[in-house]
Amino acid sequence: MTSEEQLIQRLDRMESEIRDVAESARAVKELRDQLAPRVNEAVHALIMELADIEEDFQLEDLVFFTKNLLRNIRNINFALEQLKNLIDFARAIEPLLKSSIPQLIGTFDAWEQRGLFRLVTEVPEKIDFSRSREVGLLGLMQAMGDREVRAGMGALLEMARGLSALKPEPSAA
Repeated sequence: MTSEEQLIQRLDRMESEIRDVAESARAVKELRDQLAPRVNEAVHALIMELADIEEDFQLEDLVFFTKNLLRNIRNINFALEQLKNLIDFARAIEPLLKSSIPQLIGTFDAWEQRGLFRLVTEVPEKIDFSRSREVGLLGLMQAMGDREVRAGMGALLEMARGLSALKPEPSAA
């Protein structure tokens, strides 16, 4: 092979390699041309969003936040574990709550029908504490002449009888 043939062969190889590089460059240019508008849109949107928080954001705050975050990793992990435990607890207790809530509502309804809540809401409205004063046994006897006091004492005695049902039975020794 002569030196001219070798030179031509070398030139052919170089031309082939240059053609491959040129094709790659064309593909990269096409990709860049396709991505450029999307990247510009994303940058524009990012600038708009960052403009909203520009007044509130300070780089020092971010540095302080990052330091705090890194210092408290254990606490954050602990809090996340506790949150996980709370979620597990809520999932476990949910069936119990589904069955007990209607019973609780029924109990409150029965109390309402018996007037217990009326006692709690209406009675304090009717009491005028500005007229209250200390009374002894004689004052109590005198007040018993008032019909309203006698009716209130009767209601109080009935409530006392009802409360005695709550007292535990004495054990027989």
